[in-house]
Order: sequence, then structure tokens, then C-alpha cells
Amino acid sequence: MSNLQELILEARNGLSIQERIPDQKWREIATFCGSAEIAEIELRIQDLRAELESVEEWDGDTQDDINLAIYKFKLLLEAAKAHRAESPN
Repeated sequence: MSNLQELILEARNGLSIQERIPDQKWREIATFCGSAEIAEIELRIQDLRAELESVEEWDGDTQDDINLAIYKFKLLLEAAKAHRAESPN
């Protein structure tokens, strides 16, 4: 079972609704990601790409938000995979 949502909520703790999770917190999340979290990140990226396809062309703000989310999850995925490769299990 993935703990990704809990890790993200914990990283958002203390932030206002307008604040984004800082890059350092994303790197910290990556250190706690196992195979279940990595699989969920990959699924979220896939879902976000599908959502992006359904956004109206005129809705640039939504497209930007989705693209940013895809970017952040891709960075998280890379960091999580790198951390797992470095850490003996």
C-alpha cells in the first residue's frame, strides 16, 4: 500500500493554500518512496497526461498547472528511483 498521499500531505503541513511544496520537501518525500509509492507516482503522471488531453485549448492556466504537476512528479519519480538504487534493501 502506498503512503504517497500521506507524505504529500505531511509536506504541505504549515503551508498556505497558495504556497507550493518546496523542492527540498519533494526531495525528502523521495527518500521515503518504496516500490508502491513509485508505482503510484507513475500512475499519477499517466493520469495527469490524460487529464491534460481533455483540457480546452483556451484554458492555459489549467494546462500550466497540470504541466507543473507532471514536472514535479517526474522529478519526484527520478529522485525516488535514484534513492532506491543508492540504498541497499
